[in-house]
Amino acid sequence: MTATWLILACTLGDAPAAPPPIAIDFAMDSDPRIDTFTTTKVFSEKYLPLWLQALDRPEADLQRLAADSIARTHQGKYARMDKAIPALLRVLTAPQTESVPRFCAARGLIVLDAKETAPQLWQVAQGGGLELRQLVEPALARWKYEPAYDVWRKRLTDRQTRHRERMLAIRCLSEIADPAAPQLLLAIVVDFHQAEAERLAAAQAAGKIKTSGLENEARKLASAQAKVIDRLCAVGLLEHHSSEASRTLLLSLAVDPEPSVASAALRRLNALDTSLVLPLAEKSLQDADSGTRREGARCYAANPTLERIAALGKLLDDPVLSLRALVREELRRLAHDSQWSDAVRKSAMESLQAESWRGQEQAALLLADLDHKPAAPLLVKLLDSTRGEVMIASAWALRKLAVRETLPPMLEKASQLTEVRLRLKNSFAPLDHQAAHLFEAMGMMRYSPAIPLMERHIAKNLMMGEYSRSAAIWSLGLLHLGKPNEAMATAITQRVTEPSSAIPVELTRVRLAGSIALGRMKAKSQAAALRAFASIPVPDRLYMTIRWSLTELTGEELPYPENALETQGGWFLEPLDAPNPSISK
Repeated sequence: MTATWLILACTLGDAPAAPPPIAIDFAMDSDPRIDTFTTTKVFSEKYLPLWLQALDRPEADLQRLAADSIARTHQGKYARMDKAIPALLRVLTAPQTESVPRFCAARGLIVLDAKETAPQLWQVAQGGGLELRQLVEPALARWKYEPAYDVWRKRLTDRQTRHRERMLAIRCLSEIADPAAPQLLLAIVVDFHQAEAERLAAAQAAGKIKTSGLENEARKLASAQAKVIDRLCAVGLLEHHSSEASRTLLLSLAVDPEPSVASAALRRLNALDTSLVLPLAEKSLQDADSGTRREGARCYAANPTLERIAALGKLLDDPVLSLRALVREELRRLAHDSQWSDAVRKSAMESLQAESWRGQEQAALLLADLDHKPAAPLLVKLLDSTRGEVMIASAWALRKLAVRETLPPMLEKASQLTEVRLRLKNSFAPLDHQAAHLFEAMGMMRYSPAIPLMERHIAKNLMMGEYSRSAAIWSLGLLHLGKPNEAMATAITQRVTEPSSAIPVELTRVRLAGSIALGRMKAKSQAAALRAFASIPVPDRLYMTIRWSLTELTGEELPYPENALETQGGWFLEPLDAPNPSISK
């Protein structure tokens, strides 16, 4: 039976900040830049006295809700709740307090970082249930509460300790990096009668605390005849070792037939020095286990050659999305080095030409980000893909590449999408998104033959779809830049200013796109309607977009909403004169 489920997450350590990953976006969401709001969180001083009264009531529900409200207020950074510490402590320690409010009071004290209450939390947790200890003890470990150390150590050696209690003790001793713990942890690791999860957790904790000197213990566990759990423990012991002996042992474990062992060893070797994995990387890339393939990919990406880049390109079609994305981003990074740019582009083009939708999607994203215009004809063909992922990625990529020769087929495809949705009476999301990207592309490249099709999307028709309607209207603003079409402007204004009581209600995204289009086409005749609709300063994106539009149309600026503060409402207990939730700049 595989022991893959036993592996705990491992990381490669700190790395230089990388650019954000390639992501499909909409141009209309960021063009133009609209003033936004920063929020000022305020909290009425009238809340806390009410909640403190509730904590002192005997009803369990009141105590629970008050403690929870205090914790959420503090976590949300609306206000510091330090004044509640004495009341929470009373609920925690009162003999008559029921288990649920006691748990909530303990959580409140932990959220408030009330380290001075550590003795009471410890005492109550030891007399309470396991769930309370699971909450309290990790916090005490973070606070380095020394009176707990001996108890945690004793749990490791006491045969009567239950599984979850021992796992909790291992976790806490690992957190405090207790120098006395490794020998106790090693006793668990080599005890074949212990639960496998406990043995692995103990090995990883020991390896975290003691970063050298565990090679002999690991070697005993790593023999070919050993069970999978033993070999996993060997890797765990070496998780932070860097000696030559540990590297040699990890190399032997990296070719283990059990994928969980091999991938864990490869992770550690990559963290030490990616060149250590090079002799194993080719085979790793072909492994059935995605974790092993991932480590091979990381090794090749850190040590590129033309052949290795070609091998990485094949992983753009890997069955695991996270691995495909990792490879795409590594190839993107390599492409910015002139030595590897052509090889990356060639490999991505091969994936784009292949039959698999996974590789096509990732290659489209990568080539668009690299502005590789020779990909455009292939991307046009992929507009007809039956996979939504490829439909959307290819349309987005064509917008990014902005090759004018692709405009006629883009218009043809957008027309087909419109007719299909009207016939099916269904705005299927991939169709809606693909059409939106095509409209944005045609608008940004000022392709006037698309205007009649875009005009069909002004009217409120749910079959057209939220994104394609918005993109069409936004693009009309670009196509009529500085040249108002009065009939079109009037129709767009009706969409922007339609009362919210209309059924169905007009979509906010459509209103935003319409406001931008009116400003860009300088439709001054619509200024009065926009001004009347936005007569009351409202701190939201629609108001700010209309404000931008009116500035474009007339040079005037609507009032900037002031003196509105963000407050949190809807608490279980509120004063009668509590402020209404709102937002200010």
